[in-house]
Amino acid sequence: MKTKLIFAALILGFISISAQATEKPRKFEHRKHHRHDRREDVRDRREDKRDHREDRRDRKEDIRDRKEDRRDARHHGGRRDRLEDRRDRREDVRDRKEDKRDRREDVRDRKEDRRDRRKGTN
Repeated sequence: MKTKLIFAALILGFISISAQATEKPRKFEHRKHHRHDRREDVRDRREDKRDHREDRRDRKEDIRDRKEDRRDARHHGGRRDRLEDRRDRREDVRDRKEDKRDRREDVRDRKEDRRDRRKGTN
């Protein structure tokens, strides 16, 4: 009698374990978050990276400017004018890049707004 109960318990245990192993996950269970939330997370990460890059670029430029100022203190004459011209050109390039980056962000925002409006109407 005891052996029959033990065998029955073992068989039921194996059946339940095998049933759990073959159980399929629900179709979209892996999509816990809405796509919109993921898109915002990606956008935030991108902005953080961009800010970090800009900060690093600014620090490098400050170091370069300080080096040039020290060099200016040692040398004088026409060299200072050339260094100032170079610094002005660098600032112009930086301004153009920032304008380009701003335009790109505006286009991206408009595109996302259009996509959100389209999703909202459907």
